[in-house]
Amino acid sequence: MTETVEKVEPRHTKNEMLKRDGETGMAVGLFVLALGIPVLIGTLFTLDNHRAAIVNAISGLVLLLIGGWATIYGWVLFRRAGRHKDA
Repeated sequence: MTETVEKVEPRHTKNEMLKRDGETGMAVGLFVLALGIPVLIGTLFTLDNHRAAIVNAISGLVLLLIGGWATIYGWVLFRRAGRHKDA
């Protein structure tokens, strides 16, 4: 009753991995971009408190920069996978 079943997983090509990583990077980047927008909008409600407005503005800009970078990097990886279909 103790049979061993070998689980054989198909090997993923470099192209498939690049495509998957690109899609993940774009999804994460868009999510972080979506988080940065309400933070910047929230800055408008804290203009009477200068310290809070500066913190919100810097935080929102950092989120937008990180989200933009991740989205662009994911897009580059996705495009690179599309160009090298034989890899």
